[in-house]
Amino acid sequence: MGTNKISAMILEAFPVASFVIDTEHRVINWNRACEILTNVSRQSIVGTKNQWQPFYSSPRMVMADVVLRNPEDKDADSLYRGKLRPSQAIPGTYEAEDFFPTLGSNGRWLYFTAAPLRDEEGVVIGAIETLQDITDRRLAEDALKESEARFKTLSRTDSLTQLFNFRDFYEQLEHEVDRAARYARPLSLVIVDIDHFKTINDTHGHIEGDRVLRQLGELILGWKRTSDKAFRYGGDEFAILMPEARHKQAVEAAERLLRRLAALPPEEDGSIKRCTLSIGVSEYVPGEKPIDLVRRTDAAAYQAKKSGRNRVVGNTPNLKSDPRSVPGK
Repeated sequence: MGTNKISAMILEAFPVASFVIDTEHRVINWNRACEILTNVSRQSIVGTKNQWQPFYSSPRMVMADVVLRNPEDKDADSLYRGKLRPSQAIPGTYEAEDFFPTLGSNGRWLYFTAAPLRDEEGVVIGAIETLQDITDRRLAEDALKESEARFKTLSRTDSLTQLFNFRDFYEQLEHEVDRAARYARPLSLVIVDIDHFKTINDTHGHIEGDRVLRQLGELILGWKRTSDKAFRYGGDEFAILMPEARHKQAVEAAERLLRRLAALPPEEDGSIKRCTLSIGVSEYVPGEKPIDLVRRTDAAAYQAKKSGRNRVVGNTPNLKSDPRSVPGK
């Protein structure tokens, strides 16, 4: 039995989908596993240059074609968008993973390799490509990543208000202060305190208090800019980091929040309309520590309460000990 016939028999029995092309880029072997994977029969493709058809919507080189040319040229790299890489196991072999939307009913992920074939004298006589369906593995990996991302989001989110939580506030504060210091950009912090929240709980119950917190969280989400980050800072306190916002801009934004709350239409049981807000605003001073920015803003919110509540107090960088009071309108 000739060597070529033995090789063909081995390839046919090989459980991994494989095909072989010659130096003219014609298909000379298409094993049974490849027929099953691609739903393309050997009879319809052997002798043609249509090895691209099961995988792509228009003619292009497959990896076996690429290794017969130069896998390192720019055209080959652009075909695989940087996914083509030399195999660590066998010199001259290349590998990649990609999604093929035309395979099966919903597309398939494949891990595929290609290597040149040489005769006894080392002359290239063709190329072989193998293809393994890794769809289940990729779907499992994607599901795991999605689960991890969901868990990470939940670990950063306050379940009642859907704002970021207290722990995430200090992580984001460090990041934003570092960015503001490094690039000399403005950053403002707003702290919102619900007035007489204990009275709301004592008079109407904790269920109603939770409802007020939830509705205020929704109000803040609708009020803040896309670039702002809002947090449930404490039991009845909220914090908003405002990158690129100067002190005056942040104060004006806080005043708008008061007006939005005051303009809410009444509900059957009053709900969020029962509360007002005391708001403190500070702009980051270059060189100050994140905790000092928080302390200044907290002090401004406290001053708002002392000044009669339902107002904004701005703690300006050059008047740290003399915050100005801006009554809510």
